[in-house]
Amino acid sequence: MIFHYFEITPKIVRPIIPIILKSQTKLMLYSALIDSGADYSIFSLDIADALGIKLQLKDKVKFIGVGRENIDGFWSKIEIIIGDITYETHAIFAEISEFGHGILGQKGFFDHFDVELSYKKQLIEIKSVIS
Repeated sequence: MIFHYFEITPKIVRPIIPIILKSQTKLMLYSALIDSGADYSIFSLDIADALGIKLQLKDKVKFIGVGRENIDGFWSKIEIIIGDITYETHAIFAEISEFGHGILGQKGFFDHFDVELSYKKQLIEIKSVIS
């Protein structure tokens, strides 16, 4: 699959791709930043609410965000659809970026795909390694 970098401003582009998040009853189109520095895939608490995902106190987790701040989140299963590939994974739902996109990290994304980012060409190539 090939995607183009997303232009935030004329001087800022990022590897943000369209994905679909799927719960047991709902689908949602969402944008997600490919972030090789993120340990986990992380999505907004608002997304969990919109998808009807019931987050459990027993699944609460603390992690360190940008700026070394402690953030509370909740683990939950989620189906992610990228292009024609659907897979189930665990992701963290937390109060995150006001920029309106999720984060595709090492667990939940890079463990399912080989990814090539070309800033110069402004292209993202994603190949499934899911068997």
